[in-house]
Amino acid sequence: MRKGESFQRVEISDAEYEQLKVAEPKTKSVKILKRIQAFKLICLGWKYSDIARFLSVTNNTITNWINYYKEGGLDSLLVLNYKGGQAKLSEEQLSELRTEAGKGVFAIAKDIQHYIKQNFGIEYNLSHVQRLCKKNFNYPLKKQD
Repeated sequence: MRKGESFQRVEISDAEYEQLKVAEPKTKSVKILKRIQAFKLICLGWKYSDIARFLSVTNNTITNWINYYKEGGLDSLLVLNYKGGQAKLSEEQLSELRTEAGKGVFAIAKDIQHYIKQNFGIEYNLSHVQRLCKKNFNYPLKKQD
């Protein structure tokens, strides 16, 4: 709530409440289940802070869920919009790495880490380089003779 705005409690219709009741047993995501339960508790007249405490989330989380609902209705409340970490390397860069690894250019993951930094200007933690290797080509790398 912004300064100067009056507090207005969110309200959902009886039909939307029924939709929540139908969606609840079908939901496999704990995060979405908490959202459903929060809105059911709002309908029962619970205070937002009590709902947050009961569901072990922050007050800001409850506010975010309410904003999702206000912007897109129940549909936006019942989906997760998290996209995860985005890849730093493009497909072309990964292809180049695969080609170089296939030639036997790299002996250890640290070699790949340096290659990425020198050729692409991207810094990776060594553990992330190892995961990148496991996901994209044979790893551990074969030792050169």
